[in-house]
Amino acid sequence: MEYVCLAAGHATRFGELGRYLQKAMYPVGLRPFLEHTLLQWLEGAAVDPRRDRLTLVVGHLDEQLRGYFGGAFEGVPLRYVAQSAPRGTGHAVGVGVDALPDETEAVVVWLGDLFVPAEAFRALLAHPAEAVAAQALGPAGESPRLLATRAHQRVTCVWDGEGPWLDAGLWRLPLRVARALRRVSADKGEHRVLPNLQTHLDQGLQLGWIELDEWLHLGGVHPTPEANVRHVVRRLWELGP
Repeated sequence: MEYVCLAAGHATRFGELGRYLQKAMYPVGLRPFLEHTLLQWLEGAAVDPRRDRLTLVVGHLDEQLRGYFGGAFEGVPLRYVAQSAPRGTGHAVGVGVDALPDETEAVVVWLGDLFVPAEAFRALLAHPAEAVAAQALGPAGESPRLLATRAHQRVTCVWDGEGPWLDAGLWRLPLRVARALRRVSADKGEHRVLPNLQTHLDQGLQLGWIELDEWLHLGGVHPTPEANVRHVVRRLWELGP
């Protein structure tokens, strides 16, 4: 299995902090935020260093990730791919999977500012659908563009859906789909995952779902970015070692 984590963002919601700190490296205890998810990944995905690999898509302050994690995490090879300009999450996924072997069947992708518990990785990999998205219940005021629609045991809409569930930023996708998330441009010319994924749903892609018990992501802005960060850090302190 190939795994891709998107950790190239500029952390504009972090204000001045984002000028010198990569968001995925935000400290929680004695570990950066991303490492908390990587430890969950090792357990939940039953990662085997002999067969599995993680690609980190980096950009803004990428030297912080390269310097901390190096070439492997707990023996699992790490591959760094640079997104030269912030052109959206769909573009970042495409950059991350372009060099993967064509025989790769599927790739697990997640946003670097999302905390993914071990059970979510397990459920994502065990789901029988061709593609799977993680969904969560968000706070009041979250962007309605993220709302999803479910019907007949599949997700029919991941962009401007009916809700109340919304896309959380964790997916298992066929390689052909992951490589084609750069076709539809969204606001400001960015290529985002969800509008592009919607085109595949419209063409017949079968998308299943798993549900996250709690949506913990550093990029949240409700009720304020500061309050969200406090909540995320507090919960990781409670959950983690």
